[in-house]
Amino acid sequence: MRTLISLLLTIAAIASIHASEPFNGLLIDLDGKPIKGAKVYVHNPKHYAKSDKEGKFGLTDVKSTDTLHVTVKKMIYAVPVNGSKGMRITIGELSAAGTEDHELVKMGTGYVKKREYLGPRSGVTHEQLVATGQSDLIQAMRGLVPGVQVVDNDYGTNDKGYTDPDSGPNLSIRNSTSANAKTNPLWIVDGSESTIPPSLTVMEVEKVEILKDGAGYGTRGANGVIIVTLKTK
Repeated sequence: MRTLISLLLTIAAIASIHASEPFNGLLIDLDGKPIKGAKVYVHNPKHYAKSDKEGKFGLTDVKSTDTLHVTVKKMIYAVPVNGSKGMRITIGELSAAGTEDHELVKMGTGYVKKREYLGPRSGVTHEQLVATGQSDLIQAMRGLVPGVQVVDNDYGTNDKGYTDPDSGPNLSIRNSTSANAKTNPLWIVDGSESTIPPSLTVMEVEKVEILKDGAGYGTRGANGVIIVTLKTK
């Protein structure tokens, strides 16, 4: 029975990950030059993406009937998605027009690693992790961020390590109100998403960011989001 429950949880986690569709965009002016620093959002202006120096931006779960709102130098342009899954948007002086770009669609989440800004973050640097004297990332996070706790799930213990999302140590960002309620956050390690905590040492990690409000990630972010950036080799 325990194996069946674990299998169902894993299938649900995979399904939820695939349910989140990346939406890539590119902002250019009438001369074809990239527009950087523009804010792009759908409904909530506090949950926005910002275009980089190449004019690229990334959103998540944009519906075919949504309208993108693009803010450039205090001007707000409305661009209907019209079923597109990735758009090249040309910004004029008084108007903006967008067309679907299949190259952007094919790039998936790899096109823009940093997607929506989802609210206040708590960050932990590599130096702070090393200073704890712990080698394991999860144990090193203990006490570094207020409200974040290390929990040891005793049920469903798996001898192979962190292959079961309900076994072994994990971080809890939002306290559970039930002894059996799941508190597993969404982990994003160098752009790869999982509900299973990674087995990493502090020496492998450049920084960790904690999103206590993971609303932009849908139900997957209900227990918060932990974004891990690995050190480059």
